[in-house]
Amino acid sequence: MESLYAAGDDQRIPELELAKYENQASYVIRRDQTQTLCATPELKSNSIRTATFNIVDGNFLDLSTLFFSFKVNNKDTVADHTLRPASAIPHCWFRRLIIKCNGSTVEDIMHLSRVEEQMTRFVSTNKRRNWGDAGHGWEELTDAGIDALSKPIGVGGSQRVTWRPVSSGFLQCGRYIPMMGGAGGLSFELELADPTEAVVNTANKSTDWSITNFTLHVDSVQLTSEVTNSFADTLTNQPIIIPYQANSVDVQYLTGGPNVVLTLAKQFSRLASVFVSLENAPADAITDNAAGALKKSMNNFYLPAGSAEAVASHITVNNMRWPNFDNEGTKQHYMRLQHCVGVWNSLSHGTNISADGFGNGTVDSTQFVFGFDLETVPHAEASGISVQGGGHVQVDLKNIGGAGGAGGPIKAYIMTHYDAALEIRSQGSIVYS
Repeated sequence: MESLYAAGDDQRIPELELAKYENQASYVIRRDQTQTLCATPELKSNSIRTATFNIVDGNFLDLSTLFFSFKVNNKDTVADHTLRPASAIPHCWFRRLIIKCNGSTVEDIMHLSRVEEQMTRFVSTNKRRNWGDAGHGWEELTDAGIDALSKPIGVGGSQRVTWRPVSSGFLQCGRYIPMMGGAGGLSFELELADPTEAVVNTANKSTDWSITNFTLHVDSVQLTSEVTNSFADTLTNQPIIIPYQANSVDVQYLTGGPNVVLTLAKQFSRLASVFVSLENAPADAITDNAAGALKKSMNNFYLPAGSAEAVASHITVNNMRWPNFDNEGTKQHYMRLQHCVGVWNSLSHGTNISADGFGNGTVDSTQFVFGFDLETVPHAEASGISVQGGGHVQVDLKNIGGAGGAGGPIKAYIMTHYDAALEIRSQGSIVYS
């Protein structure tokens, strides 16, 4: 997880690095900014809700440049029924992302909007603001984080937005993907959220929306013929291995009691970190403000106020426990979380999570996340814990309120962050995790 947030920390500015002249990429001939249109002209949750993009290219794809653009349309024509997205960052419109390379599934992220929302809170306020301004724009957003509210879209209006998934480790792998071989190229599938999941659905707000002009943008890089031919020959004779980190999400429903045990059966060669967040069923109706937006499922990271000092947790993997004694209280959990995402020791990175949002004991938490770091060497690849051959992951949570009861958490979202590798051959691809 550190690689997604703190990679390249605090290094010298490239423009001031004299040795950079010695590392010019003379093998790059041309870079083209390509566009791939979704075959479906209009996407709606109650009709065609899956957008598919197939990229077939004879060069190399620079995944670091990949992003999506689209128009969000308010289909409601009733006066004053504006459309209020649940987040200014346009991940609110989607609930699943599937990435495939030559037919093999590279990543399959369920509950996408919630995972994206969680990870965007692990960055600074300014970075989160920039991502939102590239989308719908913020009506409110301060360092507190709990006042985040998107700007609405007018009646019968539309807004063009851009968005890049931050939860996809494959897009952050930092490699050029060779596309001259294989049997299917690179494909992306995005499934829309339900109509009321993506918006702040109060009585006077629209829930009738659609997405049009859906476009995938990515740079295609042409290298010299010598390098291209070398890669083509390599694909014929031996595989090309591309390491990356991926995220998987599971949901478990909570039925009762302040103490719960979450158990997962997984097969990971290297499990790097585990995050757990809770959702409750709000007692009050959704309102058209920041407090109402925080009650939406994708924004609901709950911990009752009475648990701020009492909450405790630990994780057990293959009969090994971390930590030896429970994490206790929100302050200790906050320290563990910042170490887990790699921002505690960074001079240039921070989180958009406040004491009020994470848990101060006076109001219910709306930004609380359990974080368990299982990497043995921070900032190194493949240093997590092996979970194979009947291994299991067990998370013990204590004093989280009346789970499943009135006002208590009803769901637990478990996000596992693990190392994977994509093997590309001339006849196809295989994914190892």
